[in-house]
Amino acid sequence: MPIRVDLLALEPNVPGRACLTVKKWQGGEEQLEFSIQRNQDGFYLQDQQAWSNNPFWFKVSRFNLAASGDALEAQVGPEVVDPLLEGSANSQFQIELREQSLGHADKGVVRPGVGLLPSTAGGQTRSTYGGADLTAPAAPAPEIPEIPELPELTLPTAEPEIELESVPNEREYTPAPPPAKKSNKGLLGLALVLVLLLAAAAGFWFYKRTPAPAPTVAAAAPAGADAQACTLESMNSLPELTFVQTCIKAAPDSAKLLEIINEAKAGEHCGVAQRLYANRAQAGDALIANAYAREYDPKYLKASKCFPVADNATAAYWYETILTQDPNNAEAKQRFEELQK
Repeated sequence: MPIRVDLLALEPNVPGRACLTVKKWQGGEEQLEFSIQRNQDGFYLQDQQAWSNNPFWFKVSRFNLAASGDALEAQVGPEVVDPLLEGSANSQFQIELREQSLGHADKGVVRPGVGLLPSTAGGQTRSTYGGADLTAPAAPAPEIPEIPELPELTLPTAEPEIELESVPNEREYTPAPPPAKKSNKGLLGLALVLVLLLAAAAGFWFYKRTPAPAPTVAAAAPAGADAQACTLESMNSLPELTFVQTCIKAAPDSAKLLEIINEAKAGEHCGVAQRLYANRAQAGDALIANAYAREYDPKYLKASKCFPVADNATAAYWYETILTQDPNNAEAKQRFEELQK
């Protein structure tokens, strides 16, 4: 029976490194080696991230038993991770594992899993091949309007001189006028006080009318941004990886995602279709995984630019992915068993 091989992200994730996990292996755990062959030209991965028509064997002194007890695992580096992530939209990879003594050997399909990062990822936290939360470009800070210079307010000099104290919270404060005198000078003083009060009120009104500088805040995402993330217009205008990142982040439901994938296939955006399929299928979406399996299943294949030929091993891989989540899925079980014959 073919082995099942997954290339999974480490915890914590490390760019260019991954865990090679092997299930259903019947051989030993030590002194093993493996080769990887791609489907489009039959070339084999070499040790310098090159491809050649001669098999190259990556040696592993020992595989460790996984915590689950049902798989073997070993860490691999950029020499394996980077070439698989850089594969074209239609790339499929077959792995052969064998004992170095040329004893037991078996084959299976290997695919990059959710969250894998190439060694060139730098500060990224997630790969576009695995879904979803994309570093969004930094939004430009909003422009702060300049504050116009306020004209100097000149008040007439008068006796007695009255000071107006500022009051917290910008409340207007009117001091009580001094007691009126019973002479003409008192009336004159009262008139001057009223003039000063009117001038102060005019100044206060002028300051209140002057716009305050706008606070510096992060620009909010435009309304409906998620709704535009997965449209055909965005698919045609954005680079492939950017579109996949933003669409995964928008998290459309399964039915909507199938519509998007079908639009990608119709427009021959094969890389988009492949990556959206793989991301959601590996995340456990049975509907998407089943649709992806049928793209390679000879029973359901409808040849297209993006999926031109059947591939039994790849179809079986995705049916098996469904069974890991839903062991009682009768159709997936039936197709998986038939594809193994």
